[in-house]
Amino acid sequence: MDVDFLHKMVEEACSMGASYADIRLQELEASGISVKNGSMEEASVSRRRGVGVRVLLEGAWGFSSTEVVREEEVRRAVANALKMAKTSLGARRRKAGLAEVPIRRVSLSSKVAENPVHVDPGEKAGLVLELEKLMRSRSPAVKDTHAFYGDVLDRRVFVSSEGGEVVVEKTRVRFAAYVVASENGALSPAYEAVGGVKGFELMRGEEPYKAAESAAERAVRLLKARTPKGGLAVAVLDNKLLALIVHEAFGHCAEADLVLSGDVLTGKLGQRVASELVTIVDDPGPEHAYGWTPYDDEGVEGRKVVIVEEGILKGYMHSRETAAEMGAEPTGNARAQDYSFAPIVRMRNTYMEPGDWKPEEIIAETREGYYLKGALGGQADTNGEFMFAVQEAWRIERGELTEAYRGVAVSGSALEVLSSVDAVGRDFKIGFPGTCGKGQAAPVDGGGPHIRCRIMVGGAR
Repeated sequence: MDVDFLHKMVEEACSMGASYADIRLQELEASGISVKNGSMEEASVSRRRGVGVRVLLEGAWGFSSTEVVREEEVRRAVANALKMAKTSLGARRRKAGLAEVPIRRVSLSSKVAENPVHVDPGEKAGLVLELEKLMRSRSPAVKDTHAFYGDVLDRRVFVSSEGGEVVVEKTRVRFAAYVVASENGALSPAYEAVGGVKGFELMRGEEPYKAAESAAERAVRLLKARTPKGGLAVAVLDNKLLALIVHEAFGHCAEADLVLSGDVLTGKLGQRVASELVTIVDDPGPEHAYGWTPYDDEGVEGRKVVIVEEGILKGYMHSRETAAEMGAEPTGNARAQDYSFAPIVRMRNTYMEPGDWKPEEIIAETREGYYLKGALGGQADTNGEFMFAVQEAWRIERGELTEAYRGVAVSGSALEVLSSVDAVGRDFKIGFPGTCGKGQAAPVDGGGPHIRCRIMVGGAR
């Protein structure tokens, strides 16, 4: 579709009463392969195109979308968006506004060595079958295996009535391995994933094989492990578990739309919310991270947001609307799942910055506690309270790892846990790809170093 036509449509929306309008044209090409217990469960290729139209009229938003990318349908979507805005005028508690931003006209794409769209689907399927077979081959105790591969080529064209025009094309690839080992009634699950804004070259290397082997070996290794006694404990958290806590239990609470609704970080700017060793950032990069977002779905250039600096809450993640309401600058965090959704405030790549300790030094300097590695999901709320399953745990006694545990969960308050941090490692790592849900799905990434803190460790003998 002619981009000039999109500009014409946003101008028409404004001539019909809108104070602002934008249009997002999106093209998606994706493939997915799922192999479970030796059988091909899914092999799909999909292509989608669509347009989303958003208008602001007298302080009320209207949104409409269409999958029929023809001029008459786009005009109809513009008219429907205006109708929705007029309908919602009386329902809004406050008028929406937009913070000013530099108007960009830019086109860019992610760096890809091998475009997965050009790789034969049979070759992709063969590789996933091979990786799943590798998982099953590690031990007779492996009873349940699931290997998943997905790639997507995502091209988004954004135009606004302010004259903005941003075109971003990105390619994402992800592989995940899930294993359950079983013996004498005991179950031991394990999970690993690799991915990023990369091409099929990711699958040519060792990373997928290491992920598959690691998941299978961990599941088998922990079969005979006990579960620990519950209670508040000193714990060393690895990069993956820290990434999950920073994202789910803390990061969401720093998204400005939730802050405005009232959460644990509301009204705390400038206050101490963590140990002075803790600095937490949400970043549009690095370039190959799974949540790479150089420009958001409002055409705003992404910038690094320092949420916490040396324990002090410094900022929130914003859309143009939340920035206007809170007197802040937009941060490039307005993201939409696809053209059929209006953008909302979302994280991108969220992590804790490194410190000075070597990971092995943190363990060696811990007299008694736990070493907790990896995560298997869980839940968190806007009060910062969380509970997550841990993949692997080890007892620390006099600086030595002495006994492995399984069936471990951690819980607590994110602010209390982060305030208890007394050691931060230098081993910074980002590269834990995932899909975050907040009414919409969004690719995100996260990371950080090893840390030591106090946390509730759950388990029963």
